Amino acid sequence: MANGPDKSELSPKREALLLAIVDAFIATAGPVGSSQLAARQSIGLRPAMVRNLMAELEQLGYLSQPHPSAGRVPTDKAFRHYVDRMMPQLRIGFEDRAQIELHYSGQSGNTDIAAMMRATSRLLAVLSGQAALVMAPRLEAVSLERVSFVRLRERGVLAVFAATAGAVHNRIVETDRDYGQDELDRMAAYLNDSLQGRTLVEARAWIEAGLKQERARYDRFVREALLLGGAVAARLEGAELYVEGSAQVLEQPEFTDRNKLRELLRALEDKTALLDLLERSLKENGPTVSIGTENFDSHLSDFSVVASPYQSGSTPLGSLAVVGPVRMDYQRMIPLVDYTARALSRALDH
Repeated sequence: MANGPDKSELSPKREALLLAIVDAFIATAGPVGSSQLAARQSIGLRPAMVRNLMAELEQLGYLSQPHPSAGRVPTDKAFRHYVDRMMPQLRIGFEDRAQIELHYSGQSGNTDIAAMMRATSRLLAVLSGQAALVMAPRLEAVSLERVSFVRLRERGVLAVFAATAGAVHNRIVETDRDYGQDELDRMAAYLNDSLQGRTLVEARAWIEAGLKQERARYDRFVREALLLGGAVAARLEGAELYVEGSAQVLEQPEFTDRNKLRELLRALEDKTALLDLLERSLKENGPTVSIGTENFDSHLSDFSVVASPYQSGSTPLGSLAVVGPVRMDYQRMIPLVDYTARALSRALDH
């Protein structure tokens, strides 16, 4: 999350007016005029004072004026201050919380991780009315439950590893020599004794350390088991990304502008950039908000992303987010995304 603006430049009156302008813009999607603001907001300021303060806020970079005769529009700087000011006091609404709890009460005992991720993206899209992203658990962070090897053909082995969360992953490994099924079963048993409960990153480190030990030099069985296990641990694919609700976000008034529409669709098609965005949120303990030009992807410069990581125990597994106009309802979106991530974390732990 970007650093907020210098609070010393916002007097209490300026800040109260700025927050009111952002609220009005979120509600109407149109430029906010001084007379409109004085009439609709209980800010206790005369129209003349409102006009003066709005001019000052524009000079400070919080407001812009699309046309000389139009009202003002909050800038990314204004939305950053608004989000930072509101974040500590945001709470999930009763109806949103009930819908999320109802959804995950039906996920108890579900071992199909892909289905759970897909369902989560649909839930978030429906509740938010925005495009929803869910990054599946990164294989590097998944704990192993067991490894097994199956002989497919000469010098071809199917490696199967099951994660503690219930997911099963397969790899085909080409070997230097042909193995019998009995040999493969003994290798799997040897690896399982030491690898069970480790993440793939930890497993890879253990295997690399084992190959450097004296025993691996003279014990052919141990060395070949470690090499086969290392081949499996090294062949990792990128995290899966589930995207839902892109049609819903198009109903926002911003997307009557076809250029903005094209930029959003391009951004949602670039899964590599979206995964990178979600990876960044894994470093945080709670929700993060990237507003407009704060986003690294230029296609998202007119949009905001609210993201939050989910985890198993204290280990971050993945992240989920909503993508929508900078003029999104942050007071609802931030706790909605955060609570969904926490509910998903609980579901994965049970």
